[in-house]
This record gives sequence, C-alpha cells and structure tokens, in this order.
Amino acid sequence: MTNDKLDDILETVRFIKDNAVTKQEFSEKIEKLDNRLTKVESQMVTKEYLDKKLGNLKGDLVVLTRKEDNKLNKLVEILGNKKVLIKSETSKITSLEPFPQLSI
Repeated sequence: MTNDKLDDILETVRFIKDNAVTKQEFSEKIEKLDNRLTKVESQMVTKEYLDKKLGNLKGDLVVLTRKEDNKLNKLVEILGNKKVLIKSETSKITSLEPFPQLSI
C-alpha cells in the first residue's frame, strides 16, 4: 500500500473517531427522545375524544336553535293573532328551516 492510501485511511479513521457517537451518548439521546414522545402522547387529543366533544357541541347547538325557533314561532303566532301577519305569511315563515312546521 502506498503512503497516500494509508494517509486517506488514517484521515477516515480520525474523522470517524472525532464524529462517532458513543453507545452512552446514543442511549442518552434515545432516552430524551422517549421522554419527549411520552410528553407529546400525554398531551395529545384522540379522535374518539374529538368526536365525542363535537357530538356534544352539535347537540347543544341544536337545543339552542330549537329554543330560538320556538321563540320565533311564538312571535309569528302573536303577530298572526293580532292580524299584523296574514295566514299565508305565518305559514310561509313557520315552514322555513331549520325546523319547518307543516301547514294544517
């Protein structure tokens, strides 16, 4: 082997020695990573949790909307009884979404 090849090999060995991670350093990095992952997992929200919360929110919104719809229907009834609105207008208003009523 020539001196140039030996020098290249020696340079490569020095580089590996200077930049290689020891088993202990590797273990410490893995442990830190594991701790970080555990922290992320503990703060993470699951799909099941979100689905439940969104379902509850939807139910709450339906209840609130239903209450507002009842107020509107009562107001339309009062205005109809006072002859402020004619029958066709009250029917048209109460047949609108989100909770339409059938005209009888």
